[in-house]
Amino acid sequence: MDACVELLREEFPLIDSELFEYVTGVLECSALDFESADDVVDAVGDVLQEGSEVVKDNEDIRDVCQRMFNALHVNGLSGSGRLQSRLDTPIQLAEMAGNFASCEAKRQIVVSVRWQQVDQKKLGKAEAKLKAKQERRAERDTGRPRGPVILEEASASQASSRKDTKLEASGKNKTFDIRIENFDISFGERSLLCGAELFLVYGRRYGLIGRNGLGKTTMLKMIANRSLRVPTHISVLHVEQEVAGDDTPALQSVLESDTERESLLLRERELNKRLAAG
Repeated sequence: MDACVELLREEFPLIDSELFEYVTGVLECSALDFESADDVVDAVGDVLQEGSEVVKDNEDIRDVCQRMFNALHVNGLSGSGRLQSRLDTPIQLAEMAGNFASCEAKRQIVVSVRWQQVDQKKLGKAEAKLKAKQERRAERDTGRPRGPVILEEASASQASSRKDTKLEASGKNKTFDIRIENFDISFGERSLLCGAELFLVYGRRYGLIGRNGLGKTTMLKMIANRSLRVPTHISVLHVEQEVAGDDTPALQSVLESDTERESLLLRERELNKRLAAG
């Protein structure tokens, strides 16, 4: 078994740890049941192919499985590889058949018990990771990104204004300001915002500050997918970007997003240094 572990680490150095444990568990539990390399391919071939960071074709996977099968059976010969020898005494075929049936029944019991020893939790995690890898690979092969995630559990309600409705219907609403009045947002049974109002003036920049779970991102997504009504002539896009955490206060992060302001402050510091230097 150590040879198989070493072979797996050599051929798949970047394989996920849970997939690695799953494959080694299957090999260890079923070593006595593999009668050929095809059995190894059927048991773990798909897992190895999907878990490999470098794309391997079927021949490469089969070659690895053949080497693992040879490693598992290095101490014995199977099938046609057994040496023929002269019998010491006559044998009874009926007695052999009975012994074979008894051994086969015991073997089935052992196989059943060994398959039950596979960790179902690890198996579930391995299957979930394989599914995610398959989706990413399909996305990469087709060249088309997956569609936006739909907030199935998030819902919003908004009070309508007759004036705004008439302006939208007539096509006379040309304002670039966004005003959303008296709206509620809930996520499942939890109410995130109740009776809220939002007023965004064209040309200004805004930042949302608050602890996690208050509904900031949910509100932005619902504005972007127009679950909250905004003027139809205004395009709204929602872009997510993770920022590396540091000691910078949230307010300072928002201020630093104003590149023009930051450049003026930098220029001011340079001028002050020159004045101080004389």
